[in-house]
Amino acid sequence: MSFDKDTRNALSKTVAACRRLLTEDVTDQLRGRFGMHPDGTLLPIDRLALAEDEKAVAEALRELLDHFAVGEAGRVEECRRRAYDRLVLEISFTALNRLAALRLCEERGLVVECVRQGTASDGFRLFESVSGGALGTRYQTYRAFLDGLFSELAKDLGVLFDCTTPQSVVFPSERCLDRVLAELNKPGLTHLWAADETIG
Repeated sequence: MSFDKDTRNALSKTVAACRRLLTEDVTDQLRGRFGMHPDGTLLPIDRLALAEDEKAVAEALRELLDHFAVGEAGRVEECRRRAYDRLVLEISFTALNRLAALRLCEERGLVVECVRQGTASDGFRLFESVSGGALGTRYQTYRAFLDGLFSELAKDLGVLFDCTTPQSVVFPSERCLDRVLAELNKPGLTHLWAADETIG
């Protein structure tokens, strides 16, 4: 059965709110952590205060930006700006699509409860108790939990959950993740996660 107009509007508003939150967060992280600015300016990686693994992330992001810029036509500055916008968009979409897919899988009993109640989800509470604080803060532990789910699901759904892609290296900040999960878990949307049309 197809959704009525009010249901479609509610879902559309939620998706738009999540996209806005994620694009703002990704832009902030690219600028603040990785020295990548919306005008296409890139700070040298050796001038950034990054750990070794973060330097590899910064390099992967720059390579992806260059790849996107090659496909653009026009002046170099314009190409870099458009490539940057595409980079932000793809990273944001990747995060949103994965969280929404997990929410859909929960309702179908395909994965343990993982995003329905955020860090209060049954699956995460078990994971957290087993990890015993060895993975860092609660947020860092929750990220490790989600990354584990992504890796497991990537065996069958690699296009969506492959964590080795450059679009996967920027993960939502704690504040952004909390706000996105709050949007996805609004009480008025609960029944939609079991509906096949929500996937569209």
